[in-house]
Amino acid sequence: MIIFGGRQTSALLAVLYFQCVFCHAQAAQRLIRTRTWFTLFFLPIFPFGRGNHSVHCAYCGNSSAVSRENADRFVADAHAQHAHMAGPPQPAHLPR
Repeated sequence: MIIFGGRQTSALLAVLYFQCVFCHAQAAQRLIRTRTWFTLFFLPIFPFGRGNHSVHCAYCGNSSAVSRENADRFVADAHAQHAHMAGPPQPAHLPR
C-alpha cells in the first residue's frame, strides 16, 4: 500500500511597513508564499509550481494576492528598507 497526497506550506518572505489598502493603517505588511507539495508516506517530496504569493496586513488581517514579479520587487524593497532603518555601522568601542 502506497500512501500519497499533497500538503500546503507557507513561508514568510519579507516584511514592509506601509499603508494597508483595506484599513488604511500604517502597519507591517507580510509577504507570504504558499506552496503545495507532493507527499509520499506523509513526507514532502517535491513542490508543484512556484507557489502563490500574498500580502497580509498585520493590523487588520486582510490579504491580497500578488504576482511573482511584484513579490520579487517587494522582497528587494524590504531588504532596502531594512538596510535604511539599520543605518550606517557604528564603530566598536574597545576598552583601553
